[in-house]
Amino acid sequence: MNEKREIRVVLADDDALVRDGLALVLQQSGGFYVSACVKNGAEALAAVSKARPDVVLLDVRMPDMDGLECCRRLHAQYPELAVLMLSTFQDDAYLAQALEAGAVGYLLKHQSTEAVTSAIRNAATGNVTFEPRLAASLRVQSTTPNDAFLQGLPPRERDVLELIVAGSSNKEIADTIHLSVGTVRNYVSSLLQFADVRDRTQLVIWYYRNTQNHEDG
Repeated sequence: MNEKREIRVVLADDDALVRDGLALVLQQSGGFYVSACVKNGAEALAAVSKARPDVVLLDVRMPDMDGLECCRRLHAQYPELAVLMLSTFQDDAYLAQALEAGAVGYLLKHQSTEAVTSAIRNAATGNVTFEPRLAASLRVQSTTPNDAFLQGLPPRERDVLELIVAGSSNKEIADTIHLSVGTVRNYVSSLLQFADVRDRTQLVIWYYRNTQNHEDG
């Protein structure tokens, strides 16, 4: 029997109701194993060192050590670990800080169970996920005058880049712009080389930084 391994998750939130509710949702959804539920970033660091999860879900605001600082430390110690930020606040500043810290996604607490479980699955497979309204705030249309940093990038690769920033998986990108998944992978590789970054998360950070720089200018 070829059964898929459960995705190991560490949850960190200082609100016990949210924390326990998320744990229950994941356990009932199937395909997930909650390795630890903790109330702050310091406890999350300790839990990760013991449990070695696939994904860590961190509340942005927590006592003792907040989620952003915890994310920075986790990214430094475990650069391949997928970290998702969870917040009540739809805040572009928090989103920017989360990206800088190495998070692969930013979710709002009002999102549906399906959205949260999908984001965790995406994170575990190396994809970036953002709440749709936050993802939209990262986008720059290719027709705007602020895209000089994309000069030399073919239109199709720009399309793929914008969909990556919006949190789409390779399959979702392929379905959206009618390409094979293999072709999308090739475009992603080209984009990583173009931006001189190592992974999709760093690609989104690169995009966001350049977007902000050109808007500020």
